[in-house]
Amino acid sequence: MKPTTRRMRRSTAALATLALAGGGLAAQTLSSTALPASPAPESLAAQGVPTVDRIAGPDRYATAAALAMEYGFDVETVFVAAGEDFPDALAARTPDGASATLLTQKDHLPAVTRAALEHLQADRIVVVGGTESVSDAVLAALGAYGEVSRIAGDNRYATAAKLAQEFPANPEVLFLATGEDFPDALAAGAVATMLDAPILLTRGDHLPGATARALITLDPDRIVVLGQDGAISDEVVDIVDNVAPVERVGGANRYETAALLADQYPVDVPNVFVATGTEFPDALTASALAGYQEVPILLAKQTSIPSATWSALDELSPQLVTLVGGESALGQPVEDALNASFPDWYDSLHVQLLSFNDFHGRLEAESGLAIDGQVVGGVEYLAANLDARRQTYLADQSLTVAAGDLIGGSTFLSGLFHDEPTVEALEGLGLDVSSVGNHEFDEGTDELLRMQNGGCHPVDGCYFPEAPYDGADFPWLAANVIKKSDGQPLLPGTEVREIAGQQVGFIGMTLEETPTLVSPGGVSTVEFRDEVETANAAAAALQSQGVESIVVLLHEGGFQAGTYDGCEGISGPVVEIHDGLDPAIDMVVSGHTHQAYVCQLADPAGEPRMLTSAASYGRLITDTDLVISRSTGDVVRSAVDSENVLVSRDLAPDPTMTEVLNKWSPLADQLALQVVGEASEPITGDANGDRGIETPMANLVADSILWGTQGEDGGNAQISFMNVGGVRASLDAGDITYEEAYAVAPFGNLLVTVTLTGEQIKAALEQQYIPERGRPTLALGVSEGFSYTWDDSQPQGSRVSTMELNGVPLAMATGYRVSMYNFLQEGGDMFTAFTAGTDLTGGPEDLANLVNYFQTVSPVSSPGSDRVDGL
Repeated sequence: MKPTTRRMRRSTAALATLALAGGGLAAQTLSSTALPASPAPESLAAQGVPTVDRIAGPDRYATAAALAMEYGFDVETVFVAAGEDFPDALAARTPDGASATLLTQKDHLPAVTRAALEHLQADRIVVVGGTESVSDAVLAALGAYGEVSRIAGDNRYATAAKLAQEFPANPEVLFLATGEDFPDALAAGAVATMLDAPILLTRGDHLPGATARALITLDPDRIVVLGQDGAISDEVVDIVDNVAPVERVGGANRYETAALLADQYPVDVPNVFVATGTEFPDALTASALAGYQEVPILLAKQTSIPSATWSALDELSPQLVTLVGGESALGQPVEDALNASFPDWYDSLHVQLLSFNDFHGRLEAESGLAIDGQVVGGVEYLAANLDARRQTYLADQSLTVAAGDLIGGSTFLSGLFHDEPTVEALEGLGLDVSSVGNHEFDEGTDELLRMQNGGCHPVDGCYFPEAPYDGADFPWLAANVIKKSDGQPLLPGTEVREIAGQQVGFIGMTLEETPTLVSPGGVSTVEFRDEVETANAAAAALQSQGVESIVVLLHEGGFQAGTYDGCEGISGPVVEIHDGLDPAIDMVVSGHTHQAYVCQLADPAGEPRMLTSAASYGRLITDTDLVISRSTGDVVRSAVDSENVLVSRDLAPDPTMTEVLNKWSPLADQLALQVVGEASEPITGDANGDRGIETPMANLVADSILWGTQGEDGGNAQISFMNVGGVRASLDAGDITYEEAYAVAPFGNLLVTVTLTGEQIKAALEQQYIPERGRPTLALGVSEGFSYTWDDSQPQGSRVSTMELNGVPLAMATGYRVSMYNFLQEGGDMFTAFTAGTDLTGGPEDLANLVNYFQTVSPVSSPGSDRVDGL
């Protein structure tokens, strides 16, 4: 297959369910291009590829009749308009779209029109325009074929206004076109029919009274003005804007306007009509049929195809192209040119992959979620933006996937209920498949299996006993998470989806380092295997099943210095993994580092391969056009296109997600606002900042751990440590609520105390720097009374000195009681030195201890960040 041209990216839905934006092509002036060489039609047929179709008669009346026959018998209304002067007929539509348009001479009803009427057997026949367009004699002749009426005003504007009365008041959208030079409206007629939208006409520099009165009576939610100010002036637009918000859709010419309108249709559209843009009565009747079939209409010249039309066709990748009219309208060179390109469009299957990662249960729309200064995110808006993006693809050719950390480390509303609200929301927004991430293992493998398969929480029970948690309806994939008991994956490793007859395989993995990022005790029954070896083996297995299009969902990431849609200096673990992946793998959707990037890297065979990540917390969506050859079943790498788009809050919030929030919020509210303490000043420095430095918040949590583990009943702790990455929020001055305490400690860790020698404590502190770790430097907060010196200039393993407890140097061979979260004690974040501790004593759960600490010692103040010299 010949690669298709890199496709234009499609805009977000703004008009009903379609995106009608006046940018893009409207800003360009495009000229006709040279027509490519054409294979003979018989060679196309031999390849099993249909040739371009043509609906035509010897004249415009016969063409209109032939188009009307395409309706079959599903026509309730037939509009009959003049074939010589026909602006009135632009507005001839019915709300249900089941109306055809036929043409007549003023004083004579052509035989082909009679034959079409006989065939259609419509419930009613409506003559459009006054007797100067269609005579009473023709009206009488039409009576032989059904009930006839005439809709006419004093002029074309009044006639259009009367036709618009066929529509109910307050339509979602109304189209306004010029009645003086109206080819722009031809393509809009198809869109208007599909949207059940009326069309009104205006003069370029003046809004006729009939049109103004119709606008007020109809009271649309939105008005789309067709053409630039050369067609309809800004003065007219300003007047119309007083009725409803206005969008202008117009290119530099009729061809560009049609292309802009066609951009609103889904890719792989089943058909595209191409009509002449110079003599356009043919296109007028085709416009109604295109709207009825919900496909676009584009315009061409008699012997050439404008660049705007070529670009639109390549964007749409149609499965059929239908020319309207004979060779006097669209000549053989146009048909030959389309036949030359049509095999590529016919062979290209466009699959949309919408992806995101590291959602972390961020259900609510928070003011602090911003990218480039724009506030984004919130599950109601994530769902709305996903739905808007899906409008540009056929419904069964769009998949939504994720790369892990959807749950865990969540905000109060979700985390308080073990992320059941997030799973419910992810189901509602249409997630199809996800990989696991390290945070999916925060509460251990048993809890992850419960999240997948359902069942009430073993401790907290059922939050809604009448409707117990029933698990996720999307699969979490865990190809490299292997049960030690039988060597099988904990969860399925791959998922295959069939899209329009083609198979797309997904391989889901978390990073091999996952045991260092969660409490190791919770994952003691599984092992985490190498990402590259796992993915390559899984890809080979998929290929053996006949799957050639393969996407890896990988919870491991990288870093880049460019914009959220860029790839400037990509680095990090994901690059090494990518470079080792078999060329059979066509794309990598990644996560973990909370970074955003869209990269096209070379695979080991030198072919381009897309690597993406969508930041975190539902702030971005990656929209990928995954182009698959229908003949080979493999991805056409050169045609794949991805972009990161902001989860804008400009769209209306998704009502299904609102229901999810309203369901769970009352339960959360009972605890959320309970005041548990007070902060005398802001205390800052959490996981959202630099995790490689000592911070006041990490020291505060370390103080709370020491407070909860002192004395014989607590574990006799003398020193406490807290990893900065585990401190998930800071504190403002003032009251501390339960919700704010939860935001600091959402993981459900346990406090534990062990005995460590001074030498072992030093070894643990030295592990704050490990070059091989995803984040080389990870700092530890330390409790009051303990201090030490850190020197970055020293080699790894020799950076810690002068450790003191209450001013007394630590003895290397002496044992000290040290407390921390079980995450650290079990070797989390690669602090394996803590696992050498002995005489382990358990303690309270992290949140309960923190709440008790605040309740007992408040007001708390900032411990500062001067317990460590140099870090």
